[in-house]
Amino acid sequence: MNVVVAVFRFAVAALALAGTKEIWLQGEVDGLLYFTNQSGVLLTVVMVWGGIASLLRKPQPPAWLKGGVTLFLAITGLVAYFVLAPEAADAPVRAVGLTAGQIEHQLNPVLAVLDFLLLDPHRRTRWRYAWWWLTYLLAYVTFTTIRGTVWDLGYPYGFIDLDEHGWGGLAVNVLIYGTGFFLLGLLIVLVDRRMPARALVGTPVRTST
Repeated sequence: MNVVVAVFRFAVAALALAGTKEIWLQGEVDGLLYFTNQSGVLLTVVMVWGGIASLLRKPQPPAWLKGGVTLFLAITGLVAYFVLAPEAADAPVRAVGLTAGQIEHQLNPVLAVLDFLLLDPHRRTRWRYAWWWLTYLLAYVTFTTIRGTVWDLGYPYGFIDLDEHGWGGLAVNVLIYGTGFFLLGLLIVLVDRRMPARALVGTPVRTST
């Protein structure tokens, strides 16, 4: 069964690579400015790591990393569904009949959550991880704000556009999204701590945190 788990994870990693190929294949590193692409790159890392670990019976990625990536992918899917404009109708197909937007915004979040629920050992996360994960969002907003104001290079998303919202509007948006980010992180920790300690599929080697 561990072989099946590894194959699944390698397939997810391949999809994540397909969704971000402009970055790693064509050298368009500006694409890393987008939270969606950052999440896709991190998903590739943990899926390859987890897949190799399953094959070799080695410890899985630490809980703080795997839980964080799961959170980032869940946020990516929710923001894409509720906030972002729909993908262009003529967007090119990237892999398995899907566009990059469909892979990154719809498929990857679902696969990441399923992997976390079914294939990971549980009861490894700590409540403090929700705070750790929140710092990633705050660091991201800080960087994009400095980039947009100091170097006048624009903003990756409208809801953190300082020119559009002003400092007050930006602060409100960060508070709203940060609160949602933190609460969803707490939910991930809660679910993990209520799940059976053993993975539901496969027999992964645990790490303590």
